[in-house]
Amino acid sequence: MALLSIAFRPFFLSAALLAAFWLLLWIAALQGWASPSPAVPLPLWHSHEMLFGFAMAVLVGFLLTAAQNWTGRSTTTPGVLALLLGLWWSARAGFLLPELMPLWLTSVLDVALLPIVAILLARVLIPTANRRNYAFLLILPALTTFNIVLHLGFHGLVPAGLVHRAMDGSLLMVTTVLVFMGGRVIPFFTTRRLPAAAPKRWPALDWTATIMVVLCFLGVLTVGRHASLAPLLFAAATVNLARLLAWRPWRVSREPMLWILHLGYAWIPVGLLVLGFHLAGVMSLSWSAGAHVLAVGALGTLALGMMARVALGHTGRPIQAPPLLLAAFISISGAALLRLVAALVPGLPGMLGLSGLLWATAFLLYVVVYTPIFLRPALD
Repeated sequence: MALLSIAFRPFFLSAALLAAFWLLLWIAALQGWASPSPAVPLPLWHSHEMLFGFAMAVLVGFLLTAAQNWTGRSTTTPGVLALLLGLWWSARAGFLLPELMPLWLTSVLDVALLPIVAILLARVLIPTANRRNYAFLLILPALTTFNIVLHLGFHGLVPAGLVHRAMDGSLLMVTTVLVFMGGRVIPFFTTRRLPAAAPKRWPALDWTATIMVVLCFLGVLTVGRHASLAPLLFAAATVNLARLLAWRPWRVSREPMLWILHLGYAWIPVGLLVLGFHLAGVMSLSWSAGAHVLAVGALGTLALGMMARVALGHTGRPIQAPPLLLAAFISISGAALLRLVAALVPGLPGMLGLSGLLWATAFLLYVVVYTPIFLRPALD
């Protein structure tokens, strides 16, 4: 029962398994080594599973665990966790193996997860007046709305342009969550571990960093991938870079459990810059290049770093990276860097495949290190 005792255990493990094996399948399909036939076109399946498969598993595991700390109240039971996990895995299987279930049932299962999680959060946040985290009661329904639009597109009920805009909006909303939560936990973890690092925090800068990304998100929803949004993306990248520099990331270079979080946040301004360059017509960079910097670099690195730290902290273990986990951090960093190189120099052979292999390796190493931890009770 240890695995179902708290949300981060099954959902972090599931997120890592999905990140590794689904990406390996995607790379095999690109190389012509496999011919998967998901219920939707392969590129849409790949994008959707990154955001509403992998990212949502990490988010659900984090929120349902953190809310217990925020409120002192339990968010789930083993039975509820089993239900949530069943919904999530059933949708993943339905997409990949459409012969198992009709697409309409896959859509229902996939869309149902986040509203249930929002209700579970509301049951503990509202009675305890935990207003600081009410934002998630808006974020989860918004992500659900995007997912509904995507599924309507999968069924041919909305135009393709709206599907792509919903995918862009989902990515930028996930990026907003990374900026919002990263600003909370990265300086906090840094100060607790290395008080001498003394990351600087200015409320005005913190709010501006988040609001600028929200404005980028709203801009994409309103006008799509329009050149007029380039200055806004550049401004958002600049503010988030300034915020990162205020945290003095160079002071955590000897602490893997910290530098992985700072490095993950650093990919956010890089990704926003690449999106801005695309809209401004600079360097012939594609929107996909910036999207992958945000997904592989920011989301992948921050997710791995947070899953590593949360799992150790909540099981009573020292917050230290064993050698295999350090190798995972290096691997995910290499994956993000090579994915950017592949975008900058499209003709280089093997870059996409190698990036994908490094990504999968990082999360397989996480599975190896943390599966025994997740299956056993906390040390404390």
